[in-house]
Amino acid sequence: MKQINIDEYYSFGCTCCGDCCSGNMKIHINLFDLFKIAVRLGFSSTGTLFSANLIKLVQGQNGAWIPIINFKKKPFPFCPWLINEQGDDDVLRGFCSLHPHDKPLVCKMAPVGRVADLTEGTESYILTAPTENCPGMVVCEENRLSVMKKELRQELDFELRFFAILEKMEGMPQESYKKLYLLDCAVPFEKQLKDLESAYEI
Repeated sequence: MKQINIDEYYSFGCTCCGDCCSGNMKIHINLFDLFKIAVRLGFSSTGTLFSANLIKLVQGQNGAWIPIINFKKKPFPFCPWLINEQGDDDVLRGFCSLHPHDKPLVCKMAPVGRVADLTEGTESYILTAPTENCPGMVVCEENRLSVMKKELRQELDFELRFFAILEKMEGMPQESYKKLYLLDCAVPFEKQLKDLESAYEI
């Protein structure tokens, strides 16, 4: 899919088609995503997301094990938090049951992607269609990158700090990553994040 660098303004308007929440999509989530989803579901630990088969680990860049949403398989592949509703106009629309606060950061940002370089301390943002034929890409609804970044400032910071931990863990076995993703839902996320940063000397 074509990617375009974003400086400030970009056009997009979600039509709730649900295409980016179904099919062969791989929705990568970060450490804070795990925490807030587990809290939303009333779990005592993020480990329940894995034991309930809602989240699974896949191996990504540099051998790192990354959590992704485990799509349901029947009657077709779809996100477990996708809700389909048919409107009065008989059009089937897809809604996220985690919306607006607890959905993954990557979903909140779509169609904006983030490219972070921890070594150089730089980041850029790109416009990339969530799916090949995403109807929202042709909706002339003006959006501002600066507004989105301000609204998601804390989550963007948490994600960068998560990336820094992953960089420190390069080459570690899968079991180490499984421990990383076990968070206590009764303990504030930022405290646990600081403890992890201390453990990995960040």
